[in-house]
Amino acid sequence: MRKTRQQTAESRAKIVDTAARLLRERGVAGASIADVMSAAGMTQGGFYRHFASKNDMLAAATRHAFATMAGGIDRDTDTGGAEAALAAYVARYLSAEHISHPGLGCPAAGFGADAGRIPDVLGVEFADGAEQLITRVAAGLVARGAAERGARGEAIRLLTMLIGTVVMARALGPSALQDEIVAAAQDKLVLD
Repeated sequence: MRKTRQQTAESRAKIVDTAARLLRERGVAGASIADVMSAAGMTQGGFYRHFASKNDMLAAATRHAFATMAGGIDRDTDTGGAEAALAAYVARYLSAEHISHPGLGCPAAGFGADAGRIPDVLGVEFADGAEQLITRVAAGLVARGAAERGARGEAIRLLTMLIGTVVMARALGPSALQDEIVAAAQDKLVLD
């Protein structure tokens, strides 16, 4: 039985969403075609109806993961403005939920090191995703009163501090040191 175009598009979207989650949870090695298709509830044989290669899937998953993060900021901006959206983003980023559930979190903290090892596969998508986040964070900083001229650099510093905090917290696991690192970042970065 042939699938309709809509069913095919829905299957592809499910694969991309699953791949994005597994990439953030397990990294590139843990997001094999077999792993992704199984987690999506599909057979491995159907993969090539949607993607030319694993690299094609990884690129689509990276775009999706960053678009999801940027979309959250956009929704918050539409609801409460750029300043409130930035404060909510920082609070979510440093939350225990984000730290303990990488599959639902930021791709930079989830598989940034992997992306750096395969720039020919993920470099463009990762750079585009980083730009999406930098632009939105900079807009929030400007709304908070930062000078537009320096907002991009300030946004980059803020994002890299957030990412580094979460990477360290995840590496340490639940511990007093993890709590101390997150608390130090929250003291410095939480925006009221």
